[in-house]
Amino acid sequence: MSRSTDWLDQDATSVTARSLPTLGVRLAICAATALLYGFTVDSLGGWLWGLAVASAEAGVWVSSIPQRSDQKTSPAQRLAYIAAVVWMNLVWWALAVLLWREEILALKLSALCVVCAFLVHAQAFAARSRILLLIIGGGSSLLLLALCGVFNDFPPQQRFVLCASAAILITYTAKAAQTNAQQGRALELAKSQAEAASQAKSEFLALMSHELRTPLNGMLGIAQSMKLEPLAPSQYEQVDLLEESGRTLLALLNDVLDLAKIEAGKLEIAPITSDLAHLADRVVRLNVPLARERGTEITLLIDEAMPGSLVFDPLRVRQCLANLISNAVKFTPAGQIQVRVSCEPAQEAGAVMAKIVVADTGVGMSPQVLEKLFTPFVQADAATARRTGGTGLGLNITRRLAKMMGGAVTARSVEGRGSTFTLTFRCALPAAGASASFQPKDGNPLRLLVVDDYPVNRKVIGMMLSPLGCEIVEADNGQHAIEALNDRDFDMMLIDFNMPVMGGLEATRRIRAEPRFKDLPIVCLTAGVMDEERSAALSAGMDAFIEKPIEMAALVSTIGRLDRRAGAPA
Repeated sequence: MSRSTDWLDQDATSVTARSLPTLGVRLAICAATALLYGFTVDSLGGWLWGLAVASAEAGVWVSSIPQRSDQKTSPAQRLAYIAAVVWMNLVWWALAVLLWREEILALKLSALCVVCAFLVHAQAFAARSRILLLIIGGGSSLLLLALCGVFNDFPPQQRFVLCASAAILITYTAKAAQTNAQQGRALELAKSQAEAASQAKSEFLALMSHELRTPLNGMLGIAQSMKLEPLAPSQYEQVDLLEESGRTLLALLNDVLDLAKIEAGKLEIAPITSDLAHLADRVVRLNVPLARERGTEITLLIDEAMPGSLVFDPLRVRQCLANLISNAVKFTPAGQIQVRVSCEPAQEAGAVMAKIVVADTGVGMSPQVLEKLFTPFVQADAATARRTGGTGLGLNITRRLAKMMGGAVTARSVEGRGSTFTLTFRCALPAAGASASFQPKDGNPLRLLVVDDYPVNRKVIGMMLSPLGCEIVEADNGQHAIEALNDRDFDMMLIDFNMPVMGGLEATRRIRAEPRFKDLPIVCLTAGVMDEERSAALSAGMDAFIEKPIEMAALVSTIGRLDRRAGAPA
């Protein structure tokens, strides 16, 4: 890189970003200066100077378009920007010279103010660019010294004092510019380090998510598939509690991951058709054993007008409701907890507002505790944290999730008399005739290729779908999946994201490269929750995602939606 190019690359055009907020103030100052000069000195000169400064501002604006659009600038574009800055300074320096030439002392002082203003501008905005600092600061310094030491009629002693004062001002400006440049580079370094730390955190969360969700997927998947078998009522209840306990463990993992994703703006709501009353019943029943141990009774009241099916995100609603009921159980020894579920009409057509109220007769809270209740990592006090456990994230995440679902969470409490939490969220009404299930066509089962390097995951999917009339073929990596596709026809492929030998991304790219597979539905099975994975999967050609641990309702809904036989006559 040549030395001149190096100078041009020293943040020459980044000055725009720092000085852009002052554009309105600069334009107002330019207009006021032109008018004042026109009224007090020379009207024609004021108009001419006003046109000149307007052309300079326009030149800077036009030449800075690439950097204002976050585009990469070429040396020619940076040179054009610097030329516009030079023209801007020449116009203002010309004004200072014109004012200095007048015999009125006030105008001479105004000239000095103009030059000093450019010194301030240089150390505040141009310090990061050597060439702009040299042009603006160096040029203004030379002009100031010339006015004070040469172009005046002051006696030699007064000229010396003026020059010494100007030198002090210039020295201070140079020092301030140096400090600003060092602080600016330190801030950029700190920003880059923070971004690197954030990236490392995201990678760690993605890794931990994958490693923890994989065994959870096996546990929850087997529990869900066992519920499809003929079981005695007591056995069914035990399996159901096993499943819900696994979901509680999953919720603890989700709390940390979700907070990170919410703060990064990367958490998404995934609504599907589900039964809100059934969901509330399952969450309540999960908490009944612990409540009974504490001598507390939980009752569930479902509004008779509650629709049987609504479109919402059952995972997030379960997470919110579980947090509220769990907190109520913790803080209600030997009391009562009532959960009320209802719906109210929403303003939008085809939607309702679901309302879940969790009221307890527990210890309650003081106004001071209630005020900080939704702050992350905060509990009532240290004794409460030791006694009840938890991360202190539940209520904060619940409120954020409710807001993302178009609702809110509110709390009322009286110390010693109990608390009432109200969760609201928006639900859509399912379309008439909508179905999340699939059926064999003409007696032919749905042929699925399930690709996962973890045998338990393949077994879980098979246990879930075989009773629904699906024919399952397994593969343990992407290479074997391609070989299976070449051997026989499949209606759909479910493939894991991360696998040895060949992962899901590479396998999908190779499959999509074959014209005969362009319409094959491909569903990504992932224990990762980061948006980067989802974007990469979509770019590779995948059609949908199923997050591990696999929810049977989400699995069936996704397969039913992508079943390419759906439009074929039965």
